[in-house]
Amino acid sequence: MKLSTILLVCAFVFLVCFLIDTLLKAVFPKSKLEKSKNCVRPAKRSATFGVLLTVIPPVVLMRVGFSDRLLAIGCVTAFVFGVILLVAYFSVVIFYDDEKFLYKTLRGKKQEFHYSQIKGQRSLMTRGGIQTILFVADEQIELYSSMQNLNAFLGKAFYKWCEVKGIDSDTVENNPRMFTWFPDPGAETEK
Repeated sequence: MKLSTILLVCAFVFLVCFLIDTLLKAVFPKSKLEKSKNCVRPAKRSATFGVLLTVIPPVVLMRVGFSDRLLAIGCVTAFVFGVILLVAYFSVVIFYDDEKFLYKTLRGKKQEFHYSQIKGQRSLMTRGGIQTILFVADEQIELYSSMQNLNAFLGKAFYKWCEVKGIDSDTVENNPRMFTWFPDPGAETEK
């Protein structure tokens, strides 16, 4: 009885999510770049753990109830962490093609840039990996080594940037293993 109730609740939640997603797609159609398969996103494990941590704790609470306070506090905490992981996963995405790229955030910020607008890049080694800041026009785009397809995007952006600026790519010092493709923007002012 309880298992069938849980399955019905899960099916209802998925149906509501599907209907909301369909409505949002109709209200906010995607641009050509957003339909591209080339994109940079945070690591998939954030989404996986986020979904698990937002689904399992409510199921446990429905099964056990709030009689055990410590378990209830743990479930609520796990649920909050799951929501945080999902927000982090959907917080930023970059879609790109041969001409330009689209930087999109969860807060509704959506900007298209051409590769010629890239001014430079700085990379830092941190405990969590490599953090790189891409300077584009007046924006600073923060990227992390754990992101999916990051090096492919930076490589394509670098070669297109060189092509547009008329620079021989072999003359620019870079380090793809450290996710550093572009020169430091401060290096031009120091010379």
